Parts: sequence; C-alpha cells; structure tokens
Amino acid sequence: MNHAFRWLLLAAIAASASAASARSMHKHKPLALEEMPPVCQEYFKRAEACYRKVGEKKALFQSGNTTFLRQSLPAADEKQRVKMCEIALHDFPEKVKNLNCE
Repeated sequence: MNHAFRWLLLAAIAASASAASARSMHKHKPLALEEMPPVCQEYFKRAEACYRKVGEKKALFQSGNTTFLRQSLPAADEKQRVKMCEIALHDFPEKVKNLNCE
C-alpha cells in the first residue's frame, strides 16, 4: 500500500472509531501507555523520542498526528487499536524522514 493510502486508511479507521458518536469519545478515559497494545506502546515511545530529539516546533505537524491517534484509541476496540498502531508504526520512518530524528 502506498504511503498516502495508508494514512487515509488510518484516518478512516480513527474517524469510524470516534465518529460512531462524537459524544462517545468524551465518555472514554484516556489510555495510559501500559493499557495500550504493545504495538501502540512501541509507536508512542518511538514517536516521543523522535519529537523530543528535534524539538516541538520542528515536529509540530507530526506530533499533531500522533496526538490525534492517541486521542482516538479509547473509542476504538482492541482490534482497531492494534491495526491503527500497526499502520502508524509501519509508516513512521516515512512520516518523519524530513526530521532526521532516527
């Protein structure tokens, strides 16, 4: 799958998970890192290390995408969480290529 399609798929999964009810997203408490599937933990640790290395201003767009994913996870079921994080982790090198953080 090409990069743009993967991010579109990730956005669609996130939207379907959170758009089931706009209110339902607010009913879910945020997930602590240890409550997430291992693939999500790996992604968020990797992303945070990258963004910390280059600074918040330089990684603003990328960190915004990561924040959106993190906020979408509580409304998703376990299978959706795994899929969303697998896509994000797979595409991470391309997403941050211009940041030179890895």
